[in-house]
Amino acid sequence: MKSINNGWLAVLSLSLVLGVCSQKLQAQSALVMPDTTAHVSDTLSYPIYLEVGENDSLYGIAFELMFDSLQFELIEVITTGTLTKTNGAFSAVNIQGNDVYYSLAATNPIQESGVLLILNLLPKSARLGQIEITEYQFNELAVQTQAIRSNVVTFGNTPPSLIGLPDTLRFNQNDTLLFSLGEFIQDSEDSFSELDFELNLSPPVIVVELVDSTASLLIYSPIYVGEVVLSGKVTDKKGLFTEFSVIIIIEQAVSNESMAEQSEFPTRIQLEQNYPNPFNPKTSISFEVLKASYVSVRIYDLMGREVDVLWNKYTAPGRYQLSFEASNLATGSYIYSLVAGNGVVYSKKMTLIK
Repeated sequence: MKSINNGWLAVLSLSLVLGVCSQKLQAQSALVMPDTTAHVSDTLSYPIYLEVGENDSLYGIAFELMFDSLQFELIEVITTGTLTKTNGAFSAVNIQGNDVYYSLAATNPIQESGVLLILNLLPKSARLGQIEITEYQFNELAVQTQAIRSNVVTFGNTPPSLIGLPDTLRFNQNDTLLFSLGEFIQDSEDSFSELDFELNLSPPVIVVELVDSTASLLIYSPIYVGEVVLSGKVTDKKGLFTEFSVIIIIEQAVSNESMAEQSEFPTRIQLEQNYPNPFNPKTSISFEVLKASYVSVRIYDLMGREVDVLWNKYTAPGRYQLSFEASNLATGSYIYSLVAGNGVVYSKKMTLIK
């Protein structure tokens, strides 16, 4: 307790000079240290809060804080923009190993609650750590030795993961497939804009474009019919990554004459080109399904944002025709996609001209 008392003597002496020692304290004020979480090697900005009691006249604070040096490295103590700078006629921060000694004397009684100071800490390992104020003192009251503790749960950095990614994508030659890769990415530490995507095609015979904001892929094959392997890597800002691979099957487009010869119940799933196309403001979208399953038909813009849901329910085998009305949409190209029970996504592009 020697260190905190020495620091407090300087604060108390200055308080007497400033003439505020006659103010009374009802002991309703408190120091607050919230529990929180952090990630290894990511700087944790940890605030120490001061809550001023309604009837308190608080003009002096001193405390000793300890942190686990095996768990954290103290980078700096920040007082800029805090109550320490806005209220302190005198303040001192002294760091000795894993101990931080703090003292403050105010020109006028502190009346507002807020952040007293901020500790910038660098977590070293993934485990539960503690930060605690072991002793503290308000004004000239007795030193309090009841510790104020905070638990900090530190997580290890993990690479992005791909959950439920389909093995196969299928669409027709000369159509456009909109595939939302972002729907399958899980990363609690980074947003899509902070991830790096590396894509490879084998053979490189189709066009794949990445929409960064949604991690969606626009896939187009003007000539090639057959199988292509799309492989890639998703890397976070710390360099951790996960790899993936998907088989893309491009089928020969079916002519209108061939479709007319099909029976009432189709032999495979078929998503037809909308008609008319281009359109304004209405068009029809037809599709066929082989067997009863849950089917959805959704409309997206070229940024991968969903703009409408035309069909989303359990569907019996057969041919269906949907009407799409786009009077509230802007001129441009849109993607409509069908997802059936087999999990394969079928997509086509349509153009709205107003």
